[in-house]
Amino acid sequence: MPHNEMPEAGCSGLDDEVTIARRELFGRAARLAGGGVALGAMPGLLSLLAPELAMGASAAKATKIAVIEQAFGTFFTANFQKPLSAYLKKSQPGWSGTFGNENNTVTTGINLLNQYAAADYGILMLSTGDEMSAWQHAVQGVTKQGSIFINHSTQAVTGATQNVLFSHKQAGIDLGNAAVAWAKKNNITNPVVGMLGNLSDAQGSKRTTWAWKTVKAKLPSAKLAGQAQGIDTPTGAKASANLLSAHPDINMLLTFNTLGGLAALTSATHAGKTDRDKFFLGTADSEDATLKLIAGQKSIYQANWGAFFPASMVLMAKDGIAKFKGKAIKPTRLIYGLTITTPEQANSFGTITFDPLNPKYAYVFTKYFKYLDVASVTGKVPPGQ
Repeated sequence: MPHNEMPEAGCSGLDDEVTIARRELFGRAARLAGGGVALGAMPGLLSLLAPELAMGASAAKATKIAVIEQAFGTFFTANFQKPLSAYLKKSQPGWSGTFGNENNTVTTGINLLNQYAAADYGILMLSTGDEMSAWQHAVQGVTKQGSIFINHSTQAVTGATQNVLFSHKQAGIDLGNAAVAWAKKNNITNPVVGMLGNLSDAQGSKRTTWAWKTVKAKLPSAKLAGQAQGIDTPTGAKASANLLSAHPDINMLLTFNTLGGLAALTSATHAGKTDRDKFFLGTADSEDATLKLIAGQKSIYQANWGAFFPASMVLMAKDGIAKFKGKAIKPTRLIYGLTITTPEQANSFGTITFDPLNPKYAYVFTKYFKYLDVASVTGKVPPGQ
């Protein structure tokens, strides 16, 4: 246990004395080994020190967490920075958190990773949409040096202590089901579907791929008019405008994220698609602006999919600190989410997601996350995903 770690609740003064004595013994053993005395020559010592040895190099690390974010902004502040600060203050005195800005550049992110590792941060975290093969060597390097590395990104990376992965497949399935429900409600028996996806990302593309598979399975007469890359405002605007121009009969537009989705809303409005009973726009993502459109029930924007990222940040801290203390943690965690189609869901989602420490919302931690025993590696996804 690191020297500046606070005792856990329920620890007595005797526990502290035993811990100090064991540290002293551990230090003496290290000095003896350095002086040429083999630990194996001291009967019983290895078994006595087993818990400390199991903690590995993390025992020398500081009780500090560094989180590298893809880019600073309101999303990361609300979903990661504020929840981590609140959790550490409330439940983990003695721990602190620092945030670094990758600024959408892999080399900047890797430099930050190495700097934090060299500064003996006990837990390193990453949240990015990068191609993770570029990160693999650096991640393996810092974990070999004793750092705990938790990857909270769109793709897994080999060598991470734990990979936390967005279930793109489930997001797509849930979006597809929302689109099907809309079609049945409005007697749309032959939907014509357009999609804006993250086609260059083998994992991210599953959001729209599985949305289409779900629609087609439940509405066999559905037709896929086309799909295009559209994950930000410029690409989303251009792709949606081109799709609607080439296929004016499109009445269902499914998008990867809200950046592309809001751009598509503008394009659809310009194309005269304003009747929410005849045109459906949905996204496997959510943000305040789109939630407000759903809550208002006047827009063609009629479905979001919301992940509880603040709760995920809390779980990363809990798992990382548990590992720091020498406890075993699962190598993979999946993030699931909530389909949002009603005003009640849209209005309550923000209240629930941004208050992860409220006991009333404790169910979020078990309902929307799933731990796996299988380690995830670069370029692959867990079974079933």
